Amino acid sequence: MYLSKLEIFGFKSFAQKTPIKFHEGVTSIVGPNGCGKTNIVDAIRWCLGEQRTSTLRSDKMENVIFNGTSSRKPMGMAEVSLTIENTKGILPIEYSEVTITRRIFRSGESEYLLNKNICRLKDITNLFMDTGIGANAYSVIELKMVETILSSKAEERRTMFEEAAGVNKYKLRRRLALRKLEEVMNDLTRVNDIVSEVTKNVASLERQAKKADRYTQLNSRLKEIELELAEREYSFFLDKTEELILNKVENNRKKKHYEDEMSSLLAKLDDMKKRLGSFENELRSKRIEVSGLTESIYLLRGNISVSQERQKSVNSNITRYEKEVTELNDRLEASKKNIHQAQLDISAITDEIGKNREIKDELKIKLEQSAKLLDEKRAEVKKHSEAIVASLKQVSDKENELLNIERAAEEKNNQINKLNARIQNLTGDVAKTVGFIESLKEEKDRVASKLNEAEDNYAKKAQEKENLEQKLSEFKSRELELKSILQSMSEKISFIQNIVDNLEGVSPGTKSLLELKDWANGKVILLANAGNSSDELRPAIEAALRNNVNDILISSLDVLKKGIEYLKNNNLGRASFYLKQNGDENPGMLGKLKKYLLSRQKKKIESYNSFKLWASSAVQAEGEWKNFFDKLLSRTAIVNDLNSAIELSIKYPDFRFVSLNGDLAEGTGLIESGSPVADESLFGKRQLLLEIKKEIPFKQKELDELTVKISEYENLIARIDLKVLSDQGRMLVNDLTNIEKQISQFEYEKKKANDEIEKTRQFIQDIAAESNKLDNEKNIISEQLAELQKQKLLAESQLQLLEEQNKEAEIQFNRIVAEKNEIKINLERKLGEARNLQNTITQSEENIKNINNSIASRRNDIELARKEISEIDFKIKEQETEASKLENNKKALIGELEKVEKDYEALRIESSSVESAINEIRTEKDNLLDANRDLEIKLSEFEIKKNNLLEHINEEYSVKIERKKFDDNDTFDFEMNKAEVHELRQKIRNLGPINLLAYSEYEEEKERLEFLNKQRDDLVESEKDIHKTIEEINQTAQAKFAETFNLIRENFIRVFRSLFDPGDEADLRLEEGADPLEGKIEIIAKPKGKRPTSIELLSGGEKTLTAIALLFAIYLVKPSPFCILDEIDAPLDDANISRFTKLIKEFSHNTQFIVVTHNKRTMEAAETLYGVTMQEEGVSKLVSVRFNEDINVVA
Repeated sequence: MYLSKLEIFGFKSFAQKTPIKFHEGVTSIVGPNGCGKTNIVDAIRWCLGEQRTSTLRSDKMENVIFNGTSSRKPMGMAEVSLTIENTKGILPIEYSEVTITRRIFRSGESEYLLNKNICRLKDITNLFMDTGIGANAYSVIELKMVETILSSKAEERRTMFEEAAGVNKYKLRRRLALRKLEEVMNDLTRVNDIVSEVTKNVASLERQAKKADRYTQLNSRLKEIELELAEREYSFFLDKTEELILNKVENNRKKKHYEDEMSSLLAKLDDMKKRLGSFENELRSKRIEVSGLTESIYLLRGNISVSQERQKSVNSNITRYEKEVTELNDRLEASKKNIHQAQLDISAITDEIGKNREIKDELKIKLEQSAKLLDEKRAEVKKHSEAIVASLKQVSDKENELLNIERAAEEKNNQINKLNARIQNLTGDVAKTVGFIESLKEEKDRVASKLNEAEDNYAKKAQEKENLEQKLSEFKSRELELKSILQSMSEKISFIQNIVDNLEGVSPGTKSLLELKDWANGKVILLANAGNSSDELRPAIEAALRNNVNDILISSLDVLKKGIEYLKNNNLGRASFYLKQNGDENPGMLGKLKKYLLSRQKKKIESYNSFKLWASSAVQAEGEWKNFFDKLLSRTAIVNDLNSAIELSIKYPDFRFVSLNGDLAEGTGLIESGSPVADESLFGKRQLLLEIKKEIPFKQKELDELTVKISEYENLIARIDLKVLSDQGRMLVNDLTNIEKQISQFEYEKKKANDEIEKTRQFIQDIAAESNKLDNEKNIISEQLAELQKQKLLAESQLQLLEEQNKEAEIQFNRIVAEKNEIKINLERKLGEARNLQNTITQSEENIKNINNSIASRRNDIELARKEISEIDFKIKEQETEASKLENNKKALIGELEKVEKDYEALRIESSSVESAINEIRTEKDNLLDANRDLEIKLSEFEIKKNNLLEHINEEYSVKIERKKFDDNDTFDFEMNKAEVHELRQKIRNLGPINLLAYSEYEEEKERLEFLNKQRDDLVESEKDIHKTIEEINQTAQAKFAETFNLIRENFIRVFRSLFDPGDEADLRLEEGADPLEGKIEIIAKPKGKRPTSIELLSGGEKTLTAIALLFAIYLVKPSPFCILDEIDAPLDDANISRFTKLIKEFSHNTQFIVVTHNKRTMEAAETLYGVTMQEEGVSKLVSVRFNEDINVVA
């Protein structure tokens, strides 16, 4: 089988219909760049089913149609036909010649034809499957594909291995099986959801049926007891009313008697009050007189106290004056003693002053002697100093002589220094030369380092490209995942929407009424669709509404009657209704009491920490539907958890409690719990539907952002050009060669400078000999100078001794001066002390005079104080006499006052007795009035209770109560029967809303559940069969792939060594531990003398030969009938071209090669040569040459 003919019309640059005939062997297609050679390859690939526009070097598929030139109009269609000789019957078709045709129109429509018959792309793909021919197979190979094989994505590399192994059909079958498995799983999920929903409905209807039966029993017993209680209570109310009326008449009689008696006592009390007023006036007058006498006595006693206090004060002053006189006498004696002591101290100080003056005279004589000795020592020091100066002059002369010699030596040294400077300059030149050499060596190292860096950079860029491709692969995987998620969400929305729209789980009767709303003028709604709740509270609300979600909400009794009539007339089954109940605007006292008690219980429940909120406030609904939820959930509280719900349901049996997780606890002992199921009812599914619809835009946004990232990463991968890095390495090798030449030139210049340095050093040695002679003379003079300096040092030592003796004499002189000064200071201090003592005597004499005056003054004060005391004693005696007289008058007046007070008190006590009697009668009268008011209230209460009782019984049971007489020995227990009524009502209330139609609905749903369970069992069996099929496909495909891979590996090693050297290393490895059908394939290639860490570090020619070796290794396993090579020889040099053409020749016996090339050596290997030209701008034409035949021009 081989490719015999290609016809191109309107495809890219081929505006005219261009037939190309191919022969067996090697065919080359040549031509200048841009003439359209590769368009021939694109045409073959496109005809074989290529769908990727990037592979066809186009933005969109319509761009492959000839777009016109300045002289030609654009064409509306492109067509390519490919004819294949099938003489060996490799293709699974009965024809010996097969023609594949593909057309595309500018409208975007496309066609595929097989032997001029319309077919599908899938038909063409299946035709070439496992033959090595295909848009993605190795039958068409370009240079870019070679690089892709070696360094791009692992999945693209695997494609060729899978094609050769023939596992594509197995992978296709596995994908189909997986898709089928996914469909079965989706169906199973859907059926499970429906089964779960119907199961819950069956369970719910079963509970409702049991509740309805229980309700009938409880309600019958409640009616019986309530009627009995009502009859007895009614009779009791009538009896109590008659009794209360009789009591009221008796109270009015007693009230009249008390009023008459109180009138008599009030007249007597008035007379007594007048007499008490007269007594009060007399008492007031007597008390005023007593008060005046008391005040006068008080004033006299106060004056006596003041005089006595003044007397005490004067006596205190006399004592104080006498004490002061004593103290002044003591101070007088002390001053006299101070004068005597000061006189003694002055005498002692006078003696010390005389002694100090004698010592001062002695020190004056010593000072004169010390000064004379000091002058003698100073003269000797001066004499020795002059001798030392003479010695210093001799030393200076010798030093000058030595200096002249040193100057001559210095001149010699200067000559040496100049020569050394020359050496230094030469040495500097040598150092610079060495520096240049070192710099060049550094440059050499740097360039070598750059070369290594270039190699490392090449490896890094190759790794970076691989990492980018890996990241791109992850993005694409996430893209597929998001698409799958969005698809799954869309399907789930469709599934849930279908359940909600079809009202699945709702009884047929309910469904019929909701679908046909004419009977209610559209004013009805399913409870599940009437309200919403938050995500957090949805499980709790579902639990609270679990028995009512399928109820129909109806706002009036008329509509309810119409609905029931509609069901009966049309034989549509049964339905549950929830009728809006208007509250009593004027409730009786019993209703108010119940409302009050209910409110108190609610406040107590709200005080618990576990309480969250009332369920009625957790539901949002519009308009009148909100009232339904408020009524239905008015006694349902939401709490934190199940334990709290159970605890509160025991304490408050009139209420229901649901937890945040959807647990339910009622006062009847009913507990519903288990795993949370927030969307088990239509209410939950409708909420879930809203959540998914909210989530879709976010997923879609993530998908759009990911698409942008994929485009960015594809651009980044395209920018990494490894060929540029390879060229940089070659440039660095040339730089290394140039640097080595410069190093050799500088080494020669360094040797020349070192020779001149050696000559200069010899001249320096001659000058140094003359300098040594001067050094000898310098040594002799230095010895003489040393002797003179020795003599100078001896003289300086003697001078130092004299100076020390002179210093001791100065110290002695200074010590005597200091003693003299000290005596002088002490003398002055004693004279000052004598003057101070004289001042003290004078001050003490003045103090004595002042003290004597003070003593005389105080003695005069004492005499005056004693005279004042005598006068005060006389005045006190007069005041005491007057006070005694007033005391006697006061006592007589108090006796008269006490007699009047006694008469007044007797009359006041008698008056209080009368007032007490009046108050007692008034209290009795008020008590009778209060008793009458209580009787009236009780009469009113009994009347209200009687009316409420009659109204309640009439409303509840439509029965009229009559008065009955009961036996006095009747044992009827009111409290026990009331307790039973309360218990029955509580049990009925705890049952919640009752669906009396539940039993018939339960039977219908149970039958439907059995049918669904059977369907689910069939799907489970189907799932098991598909899993078994997938496992069989995997085992077969893995075995075939492993067998083919081992053959390709052996062939690759052999072909690689034939292209390179027999000792070169090459291998293929599968990723360890991975699925053979999915794991990465690693290519190892190590030409002789190289140990690259990755294939990317090989040269372009080596990589190309490696890829070619791999392609031919695959070919040896499953030969492709023809192979198209698009400029894959471009990186090869002449030596590698020879190897390449030799290999093509070797394989051309069994494979047809079509080679697009620029290489002359490759052209020489071809039997047929086609040239592509572009004589007219934008339009490609073809010329062909068949070697050993005439040249044919193809129009």
